[in-house]
Amino acid sequence: MRMEIDKDFIARIKKIMQKENFLLGIGDITRATGVSQRKLRYWEKKGYISPDEGIEERKHRKYSYYTLAQVSMIQSYLKTGYTLSAAVEKTNQHNQVSQAIRKFVSDRLTGLITDGQGFEIDFGDVSNLPNKHLVAIMKDDEPTELVVRDTE
Repeated sequence: MRMEIDKDFIARIKKIMQKENFLLGIGDITRATGVSQRKLRYWEKKGYISPDEGIEERKHRKYSYYTLAQVSMIQSYLKTGYTLSAAVEKTNQHNQVSQAIRKFVSDRLTGLITDGQGFEIDFGDVSNLPNKHLVAIMKDDEPTELVVRDTE
């Protein structure tokens, strides 16, 4: 059964993606990534990551979702044999790409449909093609397909 996700939900998702101030505790980062609090503090001391708040005395460290992604990426490189400094360097090189992807989705997401077997994500108008939208079709266990569709 095809079901279109309401526009209010889409607007909420876009707003959330634009925010940078979602904060997680050090324990949340540890649970999500498997990196110990001790290692996180060491990485912080070395300047590889930094908390967004809580570095004053008696305050708990709080990290952004960006830092969560950064820690996950560093850990991923470490697991494949990179040294810590090389893993951090590779992660930092990809920061701009990550920010560009987030901006693209935030700027372009206009619709979402589910059919129980996957999703159709509408990224809106295609330049120089009147009444056409770019749509990503994501089906379970299949590669994502991009199509240009007529608008209704």
